[in-house]
Amino acid sequence: MSAIAQVENPAIEEPSRKLAALTLACLSLVFLASVVFKPPTAGPSGDYFTVCGFKNLTGLPCPACGLTHSFCALGKGNLTDAFAFNALGPLLFLALALTWLRAVLILANRTEPVAAFDRLTTRFKLVRNFVIAFGVFGVARILYLVFVVRPESLGQSPLMRLVARLFG
Repeated sequence: MSAIAQVENPAIEEPSRKLAALTLACLSLVFLASVVFKPPTAGPSGDYFTVCGFKNLTGLPCPACGLTHSFCALGKGNLTDAFAFNALGPLLFLALALTWLRAVLILANRTEPVAAFDRLTTRFKLVRNFVIAFGVFGVARILYLVFVVRPESLGQSPLMRLVARLFG
């Protein structure tokens, strides 16, 4: 970036090369794991081990439930399964791939594409819109499961057992 541009607009900062290197390393590991890792599949009861505290407490999936399976399906080229595991998984995977590319461009000193990417994400408020989309998706999925599917695991969750004990 030229000294004149910095004087005219002091708010413009060079992207952090350290953060770009860390982003590149972490996302490379995520993408590698997506190709190599095979997450456990559901057993006959439809349940499988999960580290999701929300799902373990309520028996319902959080907005992020299924992302590991979705990413792994994408890593193996199965787009249909990726959408089935989490409808927003492929979109998040794409956003992370673009973030990975941004990190590569920063490390390659390609500031113009990085600045264009940053303007685009700021203009369309992509991070905020992703958070809103995940929130809406999570609420819609929970409502669908509770009122349409009514899974058996819901009644067996610690939260529902507590509610039954308190009000039953």
